[in-house]
Amino acid sequence: MASIINASTSSGLVQTADTSGQLQLQTNGTAAVTVDASQNVGIGTTSPSTQLQVSGTNAVLNITRSTKNIYVNPNYANGGVYGTLEYDLAMAFNTNGAERMRIDSSGNVLFGNTSSNVTSGGFAFFPSSASTFDTGHSSGTSSGAKYTGYYYNGTQIGSITQSGTTATAYNTSSDYRLKENIAPMVGALEIVSKLNPVTYTWKADGSYGQGFIAHELQAVVPDCVTGKKDAVDKENNPIYQGIDTSFLVATLTAAIQEQTIIINDLKARIETLEGAK
Repeated sequence: MASIINASTSSGLVQTADTSGQLQLQTNGTAAVTVDASQNVGIGTTSPSTQLQVSGTNAVLNITRSTKNIYVNPNYANGGVYGTLEYDLAMAFNTNGAERMRIDSSGNVLFGNTSSNVTSGGFAFFPSSASTFDTGHSSGTSSGAKYTGYYYNGTQIGSITQSGTTATAYNTSSDYRLKENIAPMVGALEIVSKLNPVTYTWKADGSYGQGFIAHELQAVVPDCVTGKKDAVDKENNPIYQGIDTSFLVATLTAAIQEQTIIINDLKARIETLEGAK
């Protein structure tokens, strides 16, 4: 048992006592808070096993602070969980005294960094050492099951899905119901002739590479490239352009088809000339 303070709807405040060393707060006979003889506090449980334990089917620990950070820090070296307060309206989560994650004042979730200026917001993952971000399905999940979905205004526009049991598929919206003014691609061979494939080495480590220079490709097939040539941020740091060469597939396919027509025409002419001999 425990020494009990009960707020009853029929009898008002009722107190009972024993020598167990436990204190329990009840509302209408149901335990709400229990403090055991070791000063462990239980909410939703009468047998707390830690200094603070919140239990129950819909258990929620809601900590609100209007002017300071709230840090939840399981510091194993010092034995337990404690909170510290700092400024800027963020919530940070620490392990062993070092910050590992925070939710900033704008609602961005940050791993491995304390400022969202390294990303456009939402979710940032920047571990301090070489690490990975893994996602997976249980054994036996069917092909096509989604790992990650990408949405705009509540509508999915892309995804990463399972392909068989040994591969993944990277998908972007292409349903005919999303498109209009559909027409065959023409002039693809001329476009391909303007492309400038190159080889190069990366400045960072000297490794070999092959492909395109972003701004050169942008001048020919703008859909393949993001960003602007020589762009910088407000601190004058480079904002590098990126390339998605999957947007070249349609152009290359159309170019092959145009080339095939030319080859077949030349082949027919040659066969005609040879047959006339």
